[in-house]
Amino acid sequence: MRRTTRTGALLGLLLTLLTLSIAPSAQAGDILTEKSAGRKYALQSKAATDKAGKATCVSTEINDAGNQAGKLRARTDCTNPSSLGSWETFTLHTNDKGSHAALRSEANGLYVSAEFHDADPHFGMLRARQDGSIGDWEQFQLVDLKDGWYALRYNFTEGGTSRDYYVTAEVNSTDSDAGLLRARTTTTPGSWERFKLVPIPSSATPPAAASTPNRTFNALTWNTCSNNGDCAMAGYTSDQFASAVTQRAASAQADVIFLQEFCEKWAKPLEQKLEDTFDQGADTWDVRFAPIQYQVGATGQWAQKSCSNNRGAYGVAVAVPAENTWYRAVELTSPDNTERRTALCAAIPSWAVMACSAHFSTGGRDADGKPYDDPDRYVQQAQASALAQQLAGYSGYRPVFGGDLNATPTVTPTNSSTPVLQPLYDAYKESDQPDNRPTKGSNKLDYLYASPSATWSGTTIGSNTGNPSDHQPLWSTVALPAR
Repeated sequence: MRRTTRTGALLGLLLTLLTLSIAPSAQAGDILTEKSAGRKYALQSKAATDKAGKATCVSTEINDAGNQAGKLRARTDCTNPSSLGSWETFTLHTNDKGSHAALRSEANGLYVSAEFHDADPHFGMLRARQDGSIGDWEQFQLVDLKDGWYALRYNFTEGGTSRDYYVTAEVNSTDSDAGLLRARTTTTPGSWERFKLVPIPSSATPPAAASTPNRTFNALTWNTCSNNGDCAMAGYTSDQFASAVTQRAASAQADVIFLQEFCEKWAKPLEQKLEDTFDQGADTWDVRFAPIQYQVGATGQWAQKSCSNNRGAYGVAVAVPAENTWYRAVELTSPDNTERRTALCAAIPSWAVMACSAHFSTGGRDADGKPYDDPDRYVQQAQASALAQQLAGYSGYRPVFGGDLNATPTVTPTNSSTPVLQPLYDAYKESDQPDNRPTKGSNKLDYLYASPSATWSGTTIGSNTGNPSDHQPLWSTVALPAR
């Protein structure tokens, strides 16, 4: 490793760029899921709010024992959402492209289950207790009741019968069952069945960038193909995955790493492997994650796409020096009824560098003419424009970013002569010009960019021999002037 560097109008119609900060580290509960910049929510109960006369949200009772462990109760004042902790923080997930959603508690990293085999008064009790993949008891439908309120509807099918139940907040119960959430109402939802997803806010502004001398460091980008059954990485254990990435990092002498098609629960194991391999276990790396999402039903809410085999959410990641405390998901509006793609940026204040990993929508058509997500590539081009615009807004920081952009340097949208990625080439300097060597089959789809004042050198395409992904890794050395 290079220790010296680590110490020291179409846009309006086609794309809306949303940016989301990660919740403060105090929100985190599970070390395998605490690295995510995904959307985080409190769950407000209308019935509990009406009874208390102030906004009241659901807590996960992780200190309860036995079959009460992790039960959900509407009992916490959430007038100020920014003051809430991990017990009141949830994320939304989906394993069926948004037809259903699951709630995951930040307090313990477990999915919420409806306990349909419990007897009254706990039939249908909601508990954050599922540590495996999302199953039937973890899936609910988000029913829009207007004005920001939703009902949570579970379907219980067993023994040839099927019934829908709405989640109720038992505000008239007492003691440890006061405000208990249960999936038990079969009639039209009333106030007891109304809930609101309240966003957990956090800082939209990175810390001030420092003045810095000339700085040279190495950047690596790799689409790891870790959720595609056709790739070896999809079957890797966490240690096998971390070892594969660390091997490429060693070849690149990488100081920052951009990863795509990444599974959330691999972030912490990768961080530990990098530190053990290069720094004798010292706290020198941070690995951060941001999810790709699907819209939940016909609602305006979004749920994180799940990786297979209980590996958390699916998306992109960055590995940066451990000084990083601020990182942010940059959601890229994508074609309707498809994956909502994302980028992830992490600040390195002492370098005055904003390091970002991106994964664009898939454009064009397959060999049989079947369209991918964005067959005419107009959305891809809008994603490139919006990302360039977003990166320019980080005052004082020099962007260095990479990723799988799913377009070659010369491909153009239908009926256009302007290349898809021209907005990025206009604003930044790409590492493999003019060679444009392929990184997937015969196509160049993977890129490293930096500020116009930067100089790239030693750009390398990793070998295909023993490659467990369908993309080859790409790395290069970037030199930045003093700032």
